[in-house]
Amino acid sequence: MENAILLLDDEPSILGVMQAHLTEQGYPVTSETSPYRALDLLKVQPFALLITDLRMPEMHGMEVVRQAKVADPDLAIVVVTAMQEVGNAIDAMRAGADDYVVKPFNLSEIGIAARRALEKRTLVIQNRLYQEKLEQRIEEAASHLATLNAELMATKQHLESLLHSTVDAIVTTNPDNRIEFINEGALRMLGYKLDELTNVPVAQVYTGGEDEVGFIRRKLGESATVQDYETELVRKNGTTVPVNVSLSAVMAADTKVRSILAICKDITRQKQLEQELKELSVKDNLTGLYNQRCFYDRLQDEIDRARRQKHPLSMMLFDIDQFKSYNDGKGHLEGDRVLQTVGQVVMQSTREHVDLGFRYGGDEFTVILPEAGEEQALRIAERIRSGFVDKGFEQLTLSMGLMTYQQDLSLKSFIHLTDAMMYQAKRAGGNRICVYRPEEDQDETLDEVKENQRA
Repeated sequence: MENAILLLDDEPSILGVMQAHLTEQGYPVTSETSPYRALDLLKVQPFALLITDLRMPEMHGMEVVRQAKVADPDLAIVVVTAMQEVGNAIDAMRAGADDYVVKPFNLSEIGIAARRALEKRTLVIQNRLYQEKLEQRIEEAASHLATLNAELMATKQHLESLLHSTVDAIVTTNPDNRIEFINEGALRMLGYKLDELTNVPVAQVYTGGEDEVGFIRRKLGESATVQDYETELVRKNGTTVPVNVSLSAVMAADTKVRSILAICKDITRQKQLEQELKELSVKDNLTGLYNQRCFYDRLQDEIDRARRQKHPLSMMLFDIDQFKSYNDGKGHLEGDRVLQTVGQVVMQSTREHVDLGFRYGGDEFTVILPEAGEEQALRIAERIRSGFVDKGFEQLTLSMGLMTYQQDLSLKSFIHLTDAMMYQAKRAGGNRICVYRPEEDQDETLDEVKENQRA
């Protein structure tokens, strides 16, 4: 059945919701909770699209993708994955999947992914049929040379029209690695005019220059095609564009390389999405600050750098005075607004691309201040403290502990000492900054931290 969809997920409730939505979109839908039964269905029933979860107890979705592609190479596949397993989804696409959707998702995202995958499948099939038909026509025309030449000319014009209409960059180079053909998509992508790139060395548009061209030729010497080669091309203005390249060696009758065909797809948006997904995995979605998960790694990195380069390093740790009673009295929505405001104040008060703010947990926050001594760190801390007070959340203030790193301290001791200063500020009434200074008779605090670390 045309555009028939097979849904696979071990959770019947999810299947029911997706099936209802896709049915409303006009697709004939079959659902299955067992990967084995789903694969059996693919062998006996024609389906255009498989939508499968990646994590299932009976069989991993990656294996389902592989076996489904063996059963039907034309089958379109969309995989559903959790955010922390996006790498598996990308591996699934390399194995033959056409797209992926990240949980949690809107139903509209499933509909869009299904439509795109089906459209891609239709185009691929149509292109193959067109190629098969063209080959048949060429064979039939072998005995009619005049007719064949006319048809080949028409076909050439048609193909050139297709090549120039695509947004992808298509470039062919001769055995001397000079550009012999470049389509409109490539000219738009790179910002050149046709005469500026015709017969010029292709190394001019690769970031790796001659070395990269040599590497590509060696790869094509091992195999006639190279798929999914990621690199960057250089635009006329000097900027670069990330691309996914498919390369093919076009052979002459004497088996020598006649030319090299490169089809380059702009993956700028894909790289942006990958970066956004990476950011989401380490960001607190309420405050916009980094989460505790990456705090310890980043702090250890900065400690190592401070030791190596002999640069100062400071850190502050603070929480919100009276937050629990405020949250209980005003409600969690208002409490969330307070936490969001703290995140905004931290980002506004710290040095962009230098300082690192984290939500440490609950209403506790920490800020790493690379290359900042005590004086500079204290100014930043005061900006945060006063900036939050200016927001006017009734009795809410900040108790802040601040410390500049001492070369003999471990990461754990650094955190504990800063934490001790925060509690000292809180015991002193809150709305203040307490700074750890070893010379100010705070040896008892240091001894207590070291004793706790040994224990």
